Amino acid sequence: MKCLKKITLFLFFAFLSIVPVFPDIASASSPSFTPNQLKEIAKAKQKTRYVATHWDEIKQAKNPVSGTVSIESVGQAGDILVTLDGTSSSSMWAGGHAGVVSDVSGYVVESFGNKGDLNGVRHWPNDWDTRYNQVKGLRVNGAASGDYAYAASYARQQIGKPYNYNFFNITTTGSFYCSQLAWRAFYNLGYDLNDGGAVWPVDLIESPLTYAFYSKG
Repeated sequence: MKCLKKITLFLFFAFLSIVPVFPDIASASSPSFTPNQLKEIAKAKQKTRYVATHWDEIKQAKNPVSGTVSIESVGQAGDILVTLDGTSSSSMWAGGHAGVVSDVSGYVVESFGNKGDLNGVRHWPNDWDTRYNQVKGLRVNGAASGDYAYAASYARQQIGKPYNYNFFNITTTGSFYCSQLAWRAFYNLGYDLNDGGAVWPVDLIESPLTYAFYSKG
């Protein structure tokens, strides 16, 4: 009997060692993707890795001090915050995370799909400077103060909506993933920060319409 138990435990831990454990973002609620979409995901992963490893060379901050509220809080209402830190281990996600600085002081509107009961669009503390190793604060070329006010307000009004696991359905406003929400807030104003297909966090950095006011990492 003891021998059987040892064999069972050995097989159990061996199974865990070869089967990847993914967060909710890769759950059964995720749709299946077409071959072309899978190719785009692979390309987005490649771009994400490149930008993450060339962080200081890409979108250098025009003014690293402008827009910072405190040591931890980054940006002003309507600013876009992006990190390429490994916030998801899902094979269906290119990596990284994005949020919109809220018009409620001290908060960022963010949408997660790997936080269990905290999934979906919510207010999260604006502690990005200490939460992540790499952070870029982005602004949009030509956007006026009223545009940022709208973006912050729009993002906040989406709080309570669920996470959008269908990354290629970017037109829906019934659910949002992180970078889709940031994209939508400015798309409504006539600024398209996407290069087509799904909106990955790296797309917001690489967009010719954005510039960095803040960079860490």
